Parts: sequence; C-alpha cells; structure tokens
Amino acid sequence: MESVASNSPSSNNHQPPLRFRPIQPIADRIVRALRHHLRLLHRSDQSKFFVLGATGNVYIVTLSTTSSCTCPDRTSPCKHILFVFIRVLGVSLDDACLRRKTLRPCQLNRLLGAPILPEALAGVRVRERFHQLFFQFRQGSSQPVVEIEDGTTCPICLDEMEKCENVVTCGTCQNPIHEECLLKWKRSRGRRSVTCVICRARWRDGADQEKYLNLAAYANQDDPPTAEGNEGCGG
Repeated sequence: MESVASNSPSSNNHQPPLRFRPIQPIADRIVRALRHHLRLLHRSDQSKFFVLGATGNVYIVTLSTTSSCTCPDRTSPCKHILFVFIRVLGVSLDDACLRRKTLRPCQLNRLLGAPILPEALAGVRVRERFHQLFFQFRQGSSQPVVEIEDGTTCPICLDEMEKCENVVTCGTCQNPIHEECLLKWKRSRGRRSVTCVICRARWRDGADQEKYLNLAAYANQDDPPTAEGNEGCGG
C-alpha cells in the first residue's frame, strides 16, 4: 500500500507573519497637528503658509501637488502640512487628501480657495513681531552664490545646471546639486542619515545653521486673533 503524503504543512512553512510597522503612522501625525501648539503667522502667494511651531521655530508650508515644509521632518505630510489642512483650511478628518503624499489638481484648487479659519491664527502681537523680524532674518541668512561652470550636470537628475537655478553644495566635496533634487533625495532616505550622492559623506551644509527664525521669546505675547488681524494674514 502506497504511503499517503501528510497534508500538514512543513515546519519550514511556519514563518511568523510579517508585520508592517510604519515609523510614524499618519494617525499619529494628525493627532500632533491637532494637539500641538501650532499657529499660523502669515499667508502669502495664496499657497505659502508661515507656521509657528511648538518650539517657536517658523516653518514655511507650501501647498502644491507635492506639498512641502521647511521643517526637519522629511515625512510627508508632516504635522505642519496637516495643521494647514485641518486647522487652517478646515479640511475634514475623513478627507482623502490627508492621507495622500500628492494632491490632484482639483484637490489643490479646492484647498487654495478655502478661507483661513480665524482660530488658527497666532496672536496679533506675535504676528506683528514676525513681520518685523522676518525680513531682517532673511537678509542676514542669505546664502552665498554658488558658481556653476558651463556644462555642469546635477548628479541626481543628470540635467545641466543653469546659473539662475537654486543650487546647493556639499560641505565635504563642494559639488553642486539642484536644491529641489536634494530635497527629494532627503525624503527618499526616510529616517536614515542623508549622504552626498557623490562623495557619500554625511551631508553637511553651512546654510543649515541658523536656518529658522525663532519666536519662542515672543510666544507668551500670543492673544486671541481679531477680524482685523485676519485680513492682515490672509495673503
């Protein structure tokens, strides 16, 4: 009589199920956007939002089909982008755009056409201080001009770099890279350390020092926004 193979699975198949554990789930970032003390300082060009962070740093959120923020968190969307969506523009918590890394043009147009919610604004005194200090800060932190030789190509996109483009250089090898390409490279690294794509050294950029305007010293001047203040921040 022929032996019948056992129907029981081989012991080699008893592997523990793989578990997907996101580093920072979107729900956690939404909670941070709702609970952290974040305030809107100014809106300009309809798509740029100047956000006062919980530590007093000023971050710039730019809404586009691939929205971005100048904060150190390379997760997209970060809590500052979500703050603009939810608390500034009144996006519902079940809106699909909160969980997307990119926006459709129709979604973007809807967001850019939404009015600012007054309760998201920083106090009048803090916003006045921001306007007083921001121009001085931008002048003092202007980056040196990067000299681009004819025929130089970006090592990331491989396109030839023009002298009028925004370019940054590696602090180690001094090779130039498109600023936008570098930001995409940083996002692709997630929480891993960012290295130069040419020399592989850890990325160093002297312009990162004193990168943010900090208003922590004036945060205690925060007061309820007024209708007059809303007009000044509408942009």
